[in-house]
Amino acid sequence: MRKYWFFDLDGTLADTDRDIREAWKAAIVDVGLHCPHFDKEFIAGPSIDEMTKKLFPNEYSSEISDAIRVNFGRHYDGDGFPNTYEYPGIIEEVKRLKEAGAKVFIATNKRFAGARIMAQKFGWDKIFDGLYCGDMHKDDAIGKLRKPALLRLIMKEQGADRGECVMVGDTINDFEAARENGIFSIAVPWGYGTDEEKKNADLFLKSLPFPN
Repeated sequence: MRKYWFFDLDGTLADTDRDIREAWKAAIVDVGLHCPHFDKEFIAGPSIDEMTKKLFPNEYSSEISDAIRVNFGRHYDGDGFPNTYEYPGIIEEVKRLKEAGAKVFIATNKRFAGARIMAQKFGWDKIFDGLYCGDMHKDDAIGKLRKPALLRLIMKEQGADRGECVMVGDTINDFEAARENGIFSIAVPWGYGTDEEKKNADLFLKSLPFPN
Protein backbone atom coordinates (compact mmCIF):
# COMPACT_ATOMS: atom_id res chain seq x y z
CA MET A 1 0.00 0.00 0.00
CA ARG A 2 1.23 3.49 -0.82
CA LYS A 3 2.04 5.51 2.28
CA TYR A 4 0.92 9.05 1.38
CA TRP A 5 -2.64 9.79 0.26
CA PHE A 6 -3.72 13.25 -0.91
CA PHE A 7 -7.46 13.98 -1.06
CA ASP A 8 -9.15 16.75 -2.97
CA LEU A 9 -12.03 18.32 -0.99
CA ASP A 10 -14.76 19.76 -3.25
CA GLY A 11 -16.46 16.88 -5.05
CA THR A 12 -14.22 14.25 -3.44
CA LEU A 13 -14.68 14.40 0.33
CA ALA A 14 -17.91 16.38 0.27
CA ASP A 15 -20.61 17.73 -1.99
CA THR A 16 -20.06 21.44 -1.48
CA ASP A 17 -21.63 22.64 -4.72
CA ARG A 18 -24.81 24.34 -3.52
CA ASP A 19 -23.16 26.38 -0.76
CA ILE A 20 -20.34 27.43 -3.09
CA ARG A 21 -22.80 28.45 -5.81
CA GLU A 22 -24.88 30.56 -3.44
CA ALA A 23 -21.79 32.36 -2.11
CA TRP A 24 -20.52 32.93 -5.66
CA LYS A 25 -23.84 34.39 -6.78
CA ALA A 26 -23.87 36.77 -3.83
CA ALA A 27 -20.25 37.79 -4.51
CA ILE A 28 -21.00 38.49 -8.17
CA VAL A 29 -23.83 40.81 -7.18
CA ASP A 30 -21.56 42.53 -4.66
CA VAL A 31 -19.04 43.46 -7.36
CA GLY A 32 -21.73 44.63 -9.76
CA LEU A 33 -21.50 41.86 -12.37
CA HIS A 34 -24.22 39.82 -14.05
CA CYS A 35 -23.82 36.23 -15.20
CA PRO A 36 -26.99 34.78 -16.80
CA HIS A 37 -25.18 31.55 -17.74
CA PHE A 38 -23.76 30.97 -14.24
CA ASP A 39 -25.58 27.74 -13.35
CA LYS A 40 -24.62 26.20 -16.68
CA GLU A 41 -20.96 27.23 -16.71
CA PHE A 42 -19.92 27.14 -13.06
CA ILE A 43 -17.95 24.18 -11.67
CA ALA A 44 -16.96 23.77 -8.03
CA GLY A 45 -13.30 22.86 -7.62
CA PRO A 46 -11.19 25.19 -9.80
CA SER A 47 -9.70 28.28 -8.15
CA ILE A 48 -11.66 31.51 -7.90
CA ASP A 49 -9.30 33.14 -10.39
CA GLU A 50 -9.80 30.34 -12.94
CA MET A 51 -13.58 30.50 -12.60
CA THR A 52 -13.60 34.29 -12.84
CA LYS A 53 -11.73 34.04 -16.15
CA LYS A 54 -14.17 31.41 -17.40
CA LEU A 55 -17.34 33.24 -16.36
CA PHE A 56 -16.19 36.77 -17.25
CA PRO A 57 -13.63 36.50 -20.08
CA ASN A 58 -14.31 40.04 -21.28
CA GLU A 59 -14.52 41.75 -17.90
CA TYR A 60 -11.75 39.76 -16.18
CA SER A 61 -8.98 41.52 -14.31
CA SER A 62 -6.95 40.58 -11.26
CA GLU A 63 -8.79 43.32 -9.35
CA ILE A 64 -12.20 41.83 -10.20
CA SER A 65 -10.98 38.35 -9.28
CA ASP A 66 -9.68 39.64 -5.94
CA ALA A 67 -12.97 41.44 -5.23
CA ILE A 68 -14.96 38.27 -5.92
CA ARG A 69 -12.60 36.30 -3.69
CA VAL A 70 -13.07 38.70 -0.76
CA ASN A 71 -16.85 38.80 -1.07
CA PHE A 72 -17.12 35.07 -1.68
CA GLY A 73 -15.18 34.40 1.50
CA ARG A 74 -17.39 36.72 3.51
CA HIS A 75 -20.53 34.89 2.42
CA TYR A 76 -19.14 31.35 2.34
CA ASP A 77 -17.24 31.27 5.61
CA GLY A 78 -20.12 32.71 7.59
CA ASP A 79 -23.02 30.54 6.46
CA GLY A 80 -22.17 27.34 8.34
CA PHE A 81 -22.26 25.17 5.18
CA PRO A 82 -25.94 24.18 5.59
CA ASN A 83 -26.10 22.36 2.23
CA THR A 84 -22.73 20.58 2.35
CA TYR A 85 -22.47 16.87 3.16
CA GLU A 86 -19.85 14.12 3.09
CA TYR A 87 -20.05 11.52 0.38
CA PRO A 88 -21.09 8.19 1.93
CA GLY A 89 -18.22 5.92 2.88
CA ILE A 90 -15.32 8.24 2.04
CA ILE A 91 -14.27 9.12 5.58
CA GLU A 92 -14.54 5.48 6.63
CA GLU A 93 -12.11 4.68 3.84
CA VAL A 94 -9.75 7.42 4.99
CA LYS A 95 -9.84 5.96 8.50
CA ARG A 96 -9.14 2.48 7.10
CA LEU A 97 -6.10 3.77 5.27
CA LYS A 98 -4.80 5.41 8.44
CA GLU A 99 -5.32 2.23 10.44
CA ALA A 100 -3.24 0.41 7.81
CA GLY A 101 -0.38 2.87 8.34
CA ALA A 102 -0.95 5.51 5.65
CA LYS A 103 -0.65 9.25 6.17
CA VAL A 104 -3.60 11.19 4.77
CA PHE A 105 -3.81 14.84 3.73
CA ILE A 106 -6.36 17.22 2.27
CA ALA A 107 -4.97 19.05 -0.79
CA THR A 108 -7.44 21.62 -2.06
CA ASN A 109 -7.80 24.78 -4.10
CA LYS A 110 -10.23 25.90 -1.42
CA ARG A 111 -9.26 28.91 0.66
CA PHE A 112 -7.70 27.94 3.99
CA ALA A 113 -10.18 29.98 6.05
CA GLY A 114 -13.21 28.13 4.70
CA ALA A 115 -11.50 24.74 4.52
CA ARG A 116 -10.41 24.94 8.16
CA ILE A 117 -13.92 25.81 9.35
CA MET A 118 -15.36 22.95 7.30
CA ALA A 119 -12.75 20.50 8.57
CA GLN A 120 -13.62 21.42 12.14
CA LYS A 121 -17.36 21.09 11.48
CA PHE A 122 -17.03 17.56 10.08
CA GLY A 123 -14.24 16.45 12.42
CA TRP A 124 -11.72 16.02 9.61
CA ASP A 125 -9.11 17.93 11.61
CA LYS A 126 -9.01 14.95 13.98
CA ILE A 127 -8.61 12.43 11.15
CA PHE A 128 -6.31 13.90 8.51
CA ASP A 129 -2.60 14.43 9.11
CA GLY A 130 -2.65 17.84 7.43
CA LEU A 131 -4.69 20.41 5.52
CA TYR A 132 -2.98 22.04 2.53
CA CYS A 133 -4.60 24.97 0.71
CA GLY A 134 -3.02 27.04 -2.04
CA ASP A 135 -3.47 30.36 -0.27
CA MET A 136 -1.53 29.11 2.77
CA HIS A 137 1.65 28.89 0.72
CA LYS A 138 2.26 31.89 -1.51
CA ASP A 139 4.62 31.86 -4.46
CA ASP A 140 5.99 35.36 -5.10
CA ALA A 141 5.71 34.84 -8.84
CA ILE A 142 2.11 33.57 -9.03
CA GLY A 143 0.56 34.26 -5.64
CA LYS A 144 -1.63 31.32 -4.65
CA LEU A 145 -0.11 27.90 -5.37
CA ARG A 146 -1.90 25.81 -7.97
CA LYS A 147 -2.44 22.14 -7.22
CA PRO A 148 0.65 20.79 -9.01
CA ALA A 149 2.85 23.05 -6.88
CA LEU A 150 0.77 22.27 -3.79
CA LEU A 151 1.38 18.55 -4.23
CA ARG A 152 5.10 19.18 -4.63
CA LEU A 153 5.06 21.15 -1.40
CA ILE A 154 3.34 18.35 0.53
CA MET A 155 5.81 15.80 -0.81
CA LYS A 156 8.75 18.00 0.12
CA GLU A 157 7.52 18.73 3.63
CA GLN A 158 6.65 15.09 4.28
CA GLY A 159 9.78 13.69 2.66
CA ALA A 160 7.58 11.55 0.40
CA ASP A 161 8.83 9.84 -2.72
CA ARG A 162 6.45 10.08 -5.69
CA GLY A 163 6.17 6.31 -5.84
CA GLU A 164 4.72 6.32 -2.33
CA CYS A 165 1.94 8.82 -3.14
CA VAL A 166 -1.66 8.73 -4.35
CA MET A 167 -3.88 11.64 -5.40
CA VAL A 168 -7.62 11.05 -4.98
CA GLY A 169 -9.90 13.47 -6.82
CA ASP A 170 -12.86 14.03 -9.09
CA THR A 171 -11.76 16.46 -11.82
CA ILE A 172 -9.06 16.69 -14.45
CA ASN A 173 -7.24 19.32 -12.38
CA ASP A 174 -6.51 16.65 -9.78
CA PHE A 175 -5.32 14.07 -12.29
CA GLU A 176 -3.15 16.50 -14.25
CA ALA A 177 -1.56 17.73 -11.02
CA ALA A 178 -0.80 14.14 -10.08
CA ARG A 179 0.63 13.34 -13.51
CA GLU A 180 2.83 16.42 -13.44
CA ASN A 181 4.34 15.11 -10.21
CA GLY A 182 4.56 11.46 -11.23
CA ILE A 183 1.92 10.48 -8.68
CA PHE A 184 -0.61 7.67 -9.08
CA SER A 185 -4.16 9.07 -9.28
CA ILE A 186 -7.60 7.69 -8.44
CA ALA A 187 -10.93 9.12 -9.62
CA VAL A 188 -13.81 8.72 -7.17
CA PRO A 189 -17.20 7.50 -8.50
CA TRP A 190 -18.91 10.80 -7.63
CA GLY A 191 -18.13 14.52 -7.71
CA TYR A 192 -18.15 17.20 -10.39
CA GLY A 193 -15.87 15.81 -13.06
CA THR A 194 -17.26 14.04 -16.13
CA ASP A 195 -16.50 10.43 -16.97
CA GLU A 196 -14.26 11.71 -19.77
CA GLU A 197 -12.24 13.74 -17.25
CA LYS A 198 -11.98 10.77 -14.92
CA LYS A 199 -10.47 8.64 -17.67
CA ASN A 200 -7.36 10.81 -17.18
CA ALA A 201 -6.84 9.20 -13.77
CA ASP A 202 -4.68 6.10 -13.47
CA LEU A 203 -7.69 4.36 -11.92
CA PHE A 204 -11.34 5.33 -12.40
CA LEU A 205 -12.91 3.81 -9.31
CA LYS A 206 -16.46 2.56 -9.81
CA SER A 207 -17.08 1.89 -6.13
CA LEU A 208 -15.31 1.82 -2.78
CA PRO A 209 -13.04 0.56 -1.25
CA PHE A 210 -9.76 2.01 -2.45
CA PRO A 211 -7.25 -0.57 -3.65
CA ASN A 212 -4.35 -1.33 -1.33
